[in-house]
Amino acid sequence: MINYEEFYQNIQSSEKAIKDKLQQAQRSFKNITRDSEHGDVRKLLKDIDELRELSIELTAFSEKLQETAQGFDNQSYFESGEFTRQMIEQCKNQGVDIQGEAGVYEMFPFKLRIDAENQDLYVNRRKMHCARPLKFVQNMKHQVEKYTKAGFNVSQFVNELAAAYDIAVKIKNSESSAPRHDMDIILKDIYPFLAPTSRARKEYDLQQFAFDLSKLYNNDDVTTKNERRFEFGSTRHANKMIRILDSNGKEEFLGTIRFFK
Repeated sequence: MINYEEFYQNIQSSEKAIKDKLQQAQRSFKNITRDSEHGDVRKLLKDIDELRELSIELTAFSEKLQETAQGFDNQSYFESGEFTRQMIEQCKNQGVDIQGEAGVYEMFPFKLRIDAENQDLYVNRRKMHCARPLKFVQNMKHQVEKYTKAGFNVSQFVNELAAAYDIAVKIKNSESSAPRHDMDIILKDIYPFLAPTSRARKEYDLQQFAFDLSKLYNNDDVTTKNERRFEFGSTRHANKMIRILDSNGKEEFLGTIRFFK
């Protein structure tokens, strides 16, 4: 089994040796500049010899470091699924939500795609490379916490959602002989009215919509400016459900919403 943490430990031992030699080389160079300034030629030649010896040792350690790095089979690590398995394990250890399979995952509210062939990760279409599961999950946890703590105007969102809901209701009523004004509307059918163009959907995708819904779900006492309340519901169509996390990190599935007096 390929394990990045074991590889990292081997790399660190060489890194420490190189760091020590670089510090020694820096001291030798300071001595050389001092020797030349003070005119101490005999000491100057001695310190130059010491620097040359250190450079030889530094080259040897660098070659060892290169050999260790080249010995890590990054392609097999990804293509065998070991990176993914270890990443999911780290998510459990770090308390990071993750769902999915076959290289496509959700780390709410982010989407993750693993390109094993090229050893690349795509987080919400942003390409990155990180072969260390622990570091990647720690970074994602930080991003999720940053996203969660970002300012959110729940009153503005509920009013925008209600306006989009009203458009969807109006369209539904135009197709019915018995119009209603507080019907359940599928959330994914409302989303296009919030992001009507491809450019808007790129800037405000379904994942961001789901995240905003989770914020609203956790503030169920908020009302619209015309004092309407809302109620989430389910749907029989599994592909229409939107997965969110509640304030305790528990997953919930939202299908519809209804605004009413």
